[in-house]
Amino acid sequence: MQRRDGRHTKPDAGRGKEKWGDDRRRSRRELGQNFLKDRRIARRIVAESGVGRDNLVVELGAGGGMLTRQLARVAGRVVAVEYDPYWALRLRERFSDDGNVLVVHEDALKAEFPEEPFTLVANIPFCTTTSILHRLLDDPTTPPESVYLVVQKQVALKHAREKPTTLKTLHWSPWYRFSASMELPADAFHPKPQVAACLMVAAKRGPPLVQPCHRHLFLGLVRQAFEGHGNSVGRVLRPTFTRTQLRRLAKDNRFSLDLPPSMLTVRQWASLFDFMVRLVPQGRWPHAKRRTRREIRG
Repeated sequence: MQRRDGRHTKPDAGRGKEKWGDDRRRSRRELGQNFLKDRRIARRIVAESGVGRDNLVVELGAGGGMLTRQLARVAGRVVAVEYDPYWALRLRERFSDDGNVLVVHEDALKAEFPEEPFTLVANIPFCTTTSILHRLLDDPTTPPESVYLVVQKQVALKHAREKPTTLKTLHWSPWYRFSASMELPADAFHPKPQVAACLMVAAKRGPPLVQPCHRHLFLGLVRQAFEGHGNSVGRVLRPTFTRTQLRRLAKDNRFSLDLPPSMLTVRQWASLFDFMVRLVPQGRWPHAKRRTRREIRG
């Protein structure tokens, strides 16, 4: 909206409430979106991220801009991504005078991320959590450096625990350290979520437990263990390691060969993988992409 002098005015809160009708509420529920409405909680999330004037921040699902406003106050630059055209327009109007905020009207799963290091802070629809994590974390050689996502509490706890592990968690945990940072009250959202919410943090490890160029081969090993025949580490890893090697690995890494694969920590899996690359003939390695094998040889 423009004033007579050509400058943009920011819409007031009352007008925003008038636009928030039943159809729009229904649309956001269908997308699984719960808007953050508590300014104090938004400040706590941004404070937890630790971003400052030297940081570039990407926000997904910016919605009404509650997090965006707090990020704009402390971060050097903010890229706010919003899929809903109505809210993308509102965000552009609201932050028209903020030179450090860029609003991008795009699907979070398709938006191009910056190639330079950035921090991601977002309140995303719970139903998109896994897809968003794949988009952000699958390639550990690219940004972001750290991720702060509002997710279901049980999802945050699953990724943060040392064991039991899951195949999904092992997709990312050698390169990112997960933690469940803070539980968020249902009253902080509109509409209220039916499950407990939590701020989950994924911070890039330095150094990683497995070199990024070995990623696909590592995933081949853990996939063989979780999807192979048998319910114990000693049985599912038998195609790759000899019995003597398995006994040595179990002793050095302090685990029992009778344990299920899920009871090994990510560090134990990284140790198993390191042993395989150094001492196991490549003919016994689990299936991986050819380009990864060529990188190992090089």
